[in-house]
Amino acid sequence: MQKKIISLEEISTCLSPLRGEGKRIVHCHGVFDLLHPGHIHHFREAKAQGDTLVVSITPDRFVNKGPGRPAFNELLRLETLAALKDIDFVVLNNAPDAISAIECIKPHVYIKGSEYREHNKDITGKISQEAAAVESCGGQIYYTNDDVVFSSSALLNRHFDPPSEEVLHFMQHMKSKYQANDLLSFIDSLKGLKVLVVGDAIIDSYQYVSPLGQSGKGLHMTARLLEKELFLGGSLIIANHLAEFVDNVTLLTAVAHNCPYRSFMDNTLNPKVETAFLETDLDMTLCKKRYVLQDGKHFTKLFETYSTTDPILSDSAAEEVASYIRDEASSYDLVLVADFGNGFTNNTIIDALSGVETFLAINAQTNSGNRGYNVVTHYKRADFISVNEAELRLAAHDRVSSLSTVLERIATKLSCPSISITRGVNGVLCHDISGDLTIPAFTTSIVDRVGAGDSYFALASLLLASGAPLDVAGFIGSLAASMNVQVVGNKESASKSALSKYLVRLMK
Repeated sequence: MQKKIISLEEISTCLSPLRGEGKRIVHCHGVFDLLHPGHIHHFREAKAQGDTLVVSITPDRFVNKGPGRPAFNELLRLETLAALKDIDFVVLNNAPDAISAIECIKPHVYIKGSEYREHNKDITGKISQEAAAVESCGGQIYYTNDDVVFSSSALLNRHFDPPSEEVLHFMQHMKSKYQANDLLSFIDSLKGLKVLVVGDAIIDSYQYVSPLGQSGKGLHMTARLLEKELFLGGSLIIANHLAEFVDNVTLLTAVAHNCPYRSFMDNTLNPKVETAFLETDLDMTLCKKRYVLQDGKHFTKLFETYSTTDPILSDSAAEEVASYIRDEASSYDLVLVADFGNGFTNNTIIDALSGVETFLAINAQTNSGNRGYNVVTHYKRADFISVNEAELRLAAHDRVSSLSTVLERIATKLSCPSISITRGVNGVLCHDISGDLTIPAFTTSIVDRVGAGDSYFALASLLLASGAPLDVAGFIGSLAASMNVQVVGNKESASKSALSKYLVRLMK
């Protein structure tokens, strides 16, 4: 019996003699997470276009459809497809798209579903590249008729990964008001926005360790350092999130004159981010080192250090930043303030930001580096605020009143029409003139919480600045956050393609 599951490296050798016999090679590609009757019809029609049918699948690590996907791992998906008589070979791809597989297989016919006929409607933006790759190999694309239509995502949503009652209720609200294409249009409309990001530059360093136990010469505990990993943090990662959705992002921040992480910043920042770096005389840009015990996919943070908590700007430097804001802010559609309270902002800069007429989004964080002194009410106005509940209550000096009461008080004080309160596994509470709306957390499976609030803030701010309703902004921001908690630290910035696919999956 012919071996059906083969590697991408082997496929050319296997197909070569078949080409010599004049056989026509047909190629399908996809995730194929849950096989259903629509797939069977798809493969049957595909096989009819030639003699040998090769199906390539996306590896687990590149399936960007949100938490919990794929439901079936790549080995099970390969075995399931290999069991179908219409399929001659099954191949595990080595990339997030089909291009490399097409180049290896060199099909006479490449098969896609009828929904891909109009290339401009493909949310991944890859179908045009796939078509070009097929044509360069001398092949052609064939679109199946799809007379039997099912959705793997809809079936999985309904039967294999039932959402919580809160998620079901919220999704009913969204589906009653919007189609998936409406929400995708909101995302597409962001591209032309011009954004100024102002805030602290932070480097996150993860020190992965293995515990050795108590020191033989003292009472302290010891650990063996296994490896280190650097991530962008603060305003740096927020700028990267934004650059995935808009073409014009400027980052205004301060970095140390001899910063040892400068080349890392330059190499890791999205090329679309224009930097307006003010160099200071500090020895080092703020670096947060987290000592992390790793056990498989689970991480336990043991300890954290800050390289500095001192103010980093002189009076003259602060005035230089403030002048930039006063002179340039009006040329932007959104001024996004990522105030982590680590020494970049002061009264001079805050006054300049409070005076801009551009849409102003503010995130003022309270953390161990500022001991609660950094609150959003230092600002005089805002168009959008995103903070967590503790930060809101600290700003209001009120830990006992209802959250709605505190929200209304801060909204009035800052004349702020829209506020989001991020609440971890309890989701997000959104507030505007129409009242309060709770958006649930879309996943409770968490690898690392670091950066989730930043990704929410970035996307929600963009959408609100573009004129999107608060429920849309909060929903899409929450999807970005739920994807963020699936990775360690800020290893990845928000992806427009992955977020769009996750959105479509939930709207089915």
